[in-house]
Amino acid sequence: MNSSDKQKIVAIMKENSLHAYLATCDGDQPSVRPVSPIVEDNMSIWVATYCTSRKVKQIRQNPKICLTFVELPRGDKAATVIGEAKIIPNLDEKKKVWDLATFDLSVFFPKGPDSNVFCLLKIVIEKIEWRESWRSKAKIYEPVQE
Repeated sequence: MNSSDKQKIVAIMKENSLHAYLATCDGDQPSVRPVSPIVEDNMSIWVATYCTSRKVKQIRQNPKICLTFVELPRGDKAATVIGEAKIIPNLDEKKKVWDLATFDLSVFFPKGPDSNVFCLLKIVIEKIEWRESWRSKAKIYEPVQE
């Protein structure tokens, strides 16, 4: 995949991070909820949540996820990330992502990134299905595995 397409995917995710939906597995039943991922230019994706949330419990049982970013109001641009979520306990990572957030995480976690209720999820990408518009053909991005 060329760097232009990667930049387009990152732009779709960043521009629509407030319109994203995370699906986890609750046994054999999918469970979907809105989230506000933090997306880096290098395509790293993070989700901040509470350690006691149902999504964290579900990820501990089965890390497979689907995360969809949808442009409102019509859903023209979209990117669906298929992969796994990893719980990141490292305080340095938590602080780094805390500073990257485009919204105020302290509203939810007033004690900051070292709060015992703050959980950081890293989304490990297996593939991304994306489109630039309803009329464009859907494309697939698969990162090179190291």
